[in-house]
Amino acid sequence: MAMINELQPNTTNNHQGRLAYVPDDLFPKTITSDLLTKAQEQSLVLRLGQQIPVSFGETVIPVQTKRPEVGQVGTGKTNALREGGTKPLTGVAWDSKSMQPIKLAGIITVSEEFARTNPQGFYSKLQSDLAFAIGRGLDLAVFHGKQPLTGGALAGIDASDVLNNTTNVVNTDTINNNNLYDELITAYDMVAADHDFTGWAADTRYRSRLIREGAERDVNGNLVNPAGINFTSQVGNILGFPVQYGKGVVGDLGAATATSTKIIGGDFSQLMWGFADNIRYKVSDQATLTDGTNTISMWQTNQVAILVEVTFGWIVADLDAFVKITNPSGS
Repeated sequence: MAMINELQPNTTNNHQGRLAYVPDDLFPKTITSDLLTKAQEQSLVLRLGQQIPVSFGETVIPVQTKRPEVGQVGTGKTNALREGGTKPLTGVAWDSKSMQPIKLAGIITVSEEFARTNPQGFYSKLQSDLAFAIGRGLDLAVFHGKQPLTGGALAGIDASDVLNNTTNVVNTDTINNNNLYDELITAYDMVAADHDFTGWAADTRYRSRLIREGAERDVNGNLVNPAGINFTSQVGNILGFPVQYGKGVVGDLGAATATSTKIIGGDFSQLMWGFADNIRYKVSDQATLTDGTNTISMWQTNQVAILVEVTFGWIVADLDAFVKITNPSGS
């Protein structure tokens, strides 16, 4: 049941901050902060891509499509056939890609009583939670072109800037003998012929298969170095290339549904991102907000609104520089 003048969402399991929603067994008892804090992923995009300046308007990125080459001067095996020969001509070519940044934002409201009481540190934690939400929003945008609040597609973005849209695909259900590392090598070959391969982004929940099939074993099948297995590290390696783990690869963040993509690899120097402004927080007890149905004055109802927003842009110079490994069956 919604509280008085509570904006949507206002259901029991998805609501604004109210003392009335705090379970009796949590308030006013004292519990440790470790039980309140969820492990928060860092954005894969911010770790893997390269940062570039981005403006509020159109940002144009030059892309070199042809580099100069060299050729032999003269012919034959002797200096007489080479000396004084005509030097060959070479060429170069450029293109460009442009992008318009998108704005990501979210507002949550709390009662002033909730803010002042700060039960179990819930109010203090909202700022870090909103920053965490921005990181998830960036990953879902770049990997899948979606927004986590609704799960819907982002408007006004180029499909060639969405990593999951790469046409280089290795389906683990159909290729080879279902040996993961054979499939990873196949994926590497799809990219490495024409691009530099720099790393991988893998679903956190796929780490167990990567470790299980990649761990060295003796003739009896026992692990040679079990102490070397580390599930807590955010960075590992696959085929010698660094791998970063995060849930944005699959895409089931917020209201967005999961895809069959488990790993994306390639040349992440082709992924460029930037902020047109810093991640900003605004707190107001004077604002008037609407949820599409209700219009509520924060001042008149003793509420506080907390806003987080950022203007973010990214570009994928060449989507063919990436490959995805899918596992539609989930087996």
